[in-house]
Amino acid sequence: MKDSQNNSFIQWIKDNHTMAYMILALLALRWTFVEPYVVPTGSMEPTLKTGDRLYALKCAYDVRIPFTEQILFKTGSVQRGDIILFRYPRDPNVTFVKRAVGLPGDRVEFRSGKLLVNGQEIERHELKDRSLMYDIDDADDKTLFVENLTGKKHYMILTNSHEYDVRTRYMEETVIPEGHLLAIGDNRDNSSDSRFWGFVPMENLKGKAMFIWYSSWDPELKASMVADYSPPMRVLAFFYEFFKFFPDWAQGKAWVRYERIGTYTQ
Repeated sequence: MKDSQNNSFIQWIKDNHTMAYMILALLALRWTFVEPYVVPTGSMEPTLKTGDRLYALKCAYDVRIPFTEQILFKTGSVQRGDIILFRYPRDPNVTFVKRAVGLPGDRVEFRSGKLLVNGQEIERHELKDRSLMYDIDDADDKTLFVENLTGKKHYMILTNSHEYDVRTRYMEETVIPEGHLLAIGDNRDNSSDSRFWGFVPMENLKGKAMFIWYSSWDPELKASMVADYSPPMRVLAFFYEFFKFFPDWAQGKAWVRYERIGTYTQ
């Protein structure tokens, strides 16, 4: 039976070789150049929000042999402030998205929530226009800042409450070792990042976040988005989320963030 199935598959390839080559080329393109990603948590708020669908440029830093992790050649280097996708060091099957705050050789420190890089306190100022905070949990208890990370300006938020985890506000000066990065979330008090689990090895990089192609949010789907599903369960979760979202949207319980569609990440 197995030999018969294999022969049928081979015959299908022969009969449809043009389509087979096209599918293979598309898969190779996907593997080498772009990485789709759905933001599952609020750790990068307000820059990236839960439910943002984005594309990352996989060849931003290197080009790899399709369907492998073997690097063919380097195309660039991570810049301080880049939003990076990478394999979580403690579980390479999980993809994280954070901001590269520290580069190899940098000295990074946090004092009372203030970021210092190479002894320089990073400039930030509070932003009074809070319109982009409209769908962020407990927004009234958070302060919105614009941080100038040595030339790259971006949003960042801190929680006003004094009941924060002290580990998110203080970190002794740390030297980033060669071949590694320090990755931190923009939602500084609500992010599992390098402050808790260590540096990101360069070989774990998957790409640089580029732009948001779609964004929607349904609070009732939050639990399913952060769940660690197996591949078959992800397919079922996709259909569940798809058919759950539209009835909720019609009832005003979910929404599409039209203002985010087509915007670049920074």
